Formats: sequence, structure tokens, C-alpha cells
Amino acid sequence: MISTAVSDDALLQAYKSTRGEGFDVIADYLWGRPTAVLLRALIPDDFSVGARSRLIQIGEVAGAEVALPAASLRTSGLEIVGAAKGLTAETVPAIFEQVLTWTREGKLSFPVERVALKDIESAWQGTDLRGRRIVVTA
Repeated sequence: MISTAVSDDALLQAYKSTRGEGFDVIADYLWGRPTAVLLRALIPDDFSVGARSRLIQIGEVAGAEVALPAASLRTSGLEIVGAAKGLTAETVPAIFEQVLTWTREGKLSFPVERVALKDIESAWQGTDLRGRRIVVTA
């Protein structure tokens, strides 16, 4: 988890420090400024083309618009798709059940970092999760 309550430069560095070989899937609930900075972070530092990354645009709590640098499409392997296509109140339970099935079968995994609720403040500040997600425990 990366805090977006920092300067653009700090956010850019946080994204770059966690990108490793790239991101397979980015579920973007924010859009706006955090995504604009992320798109810049996906541009490789050399002439190699990055691994394919699929950004699934889900929400826009940080803004309805984003500037899209052409280089982020040409060089990063970025593919942007919207999540609402075909998503209805009737389809959500079936999709959720499929995700649970894949998880139970080991076809889908979620690397997590368990953090006690009393330690959540320091966990929110951390940027060295290497793709893991924070799960808050009692």
C-alpha cells in the first residue's frame, strides 16, 4: 500500500520502488492525480519495453480526469480497461464466487502483510510491501 498523501515526486519514487518487473494488474479506484503519477512511473528508465500491465479503472475518488503521457502507452506495455462493462448487480455475486473458487483452488493468490490494528499508522506509511496487500488484524 502506498500513501498518496505526499508530493508528486515522493509518490513517483514510491511507485518506482515497488514496480519491480512491473505490475500484472492494477485495480484503480482513485484515478486523478495518483493515477497520473503512476502512469509516469510506468515509463521505463531505459529502452526496454516493460511487461504488460493491465490497469482496471474502477473509480474516481481522486478526480475524474487524468493526463495520459504517450510514452506510458508506447513503452510500458500498459493496457487500460474499464471495470463497469457487463458489471451489474446480478453479475457481481457470480464474479465474486469465481474469485473465491480460484483462490480456494490455488489459481489466484493474494500476497498479504498482516498488520495489527494498533500498528496501522506505521503500516500506512510503509512503501516496501513488494506487491503485498495490508490485511488489518485485531
